[in-house]
This record gives sequence, C-alpha cells and structure tokens, in this order.
Amino acid sequence: PLLALIASATDRELAKNVEYLKAENKILRARIPGQIHTTAGERQTLIKLGKGIGRAIEELITIVTPTTFFR
Repeated sequence: PLLALIASATDRELAKNVEYLKAENKILRARIPGQIHTTAGERQTLIKLGKGIGRAIEELITIVTPTTFFR
C-alpha cells in the first residue's frame, strides 16, 4: 500500500507524505530514551535508501549525524 501510494503521488503529495512521516518519526523518537542502536542489516538498508537521496538526506536523517552517514 505505501509503495502504491508513493508511485501514484504528485510531488506536492509526496512532500506532504514526507512532512507527515518526519513529524511521526519525531514523536516516536521522543518516546525512546537514549541512542538507537541499529543492526548491520538496518544500517545497510538506511545507507542504500539514503544514498539515492543525495545531500538532501541531511534534512531527513535523525538516527545519526550526516557526517556519520556519509562515512
């Protein structure tokens, strides 16, 4: 369902979806104390998806700093 939503969305709709997901992520992160430790598989997934976004990832990234991501 999410992939179908993204595939059929306009740029404006995608921007709204991203804005919503960022707000939801911020709320959920506030409920988790301390650092989030990711598994190797989770890191690989984030790197794979994030590299396709390019430098714009700096506006989205929340688990690590952009410097850490780009290492």
